[in-house]
Amino acid sequence: MKEKESLHAKSSTELERDLLVCEEELKSLRFDRAFNKLKNTKAIGMARKKRARILTLLRAKQLV
Repeated sequence: MKEKESLHAKSSTELERDLLVCEEELKSLRFDRAFNKLKNTKAIGMARKKRARILTLLRAKQLV
């Protein structure tokens, strides 16, 4: 829950920066899975959810 609360406190530019980092992390996880280097398969799902949260917050800030 603390991560969600910290995302709400960030500005749009900080969220966009976090989105880029999250997308790079997701890309890296997908490559690792393709080459059978990924140990924690839940990490991909967690990264996708974090990306979705960031996109949702960015859209909400756009509408306000």
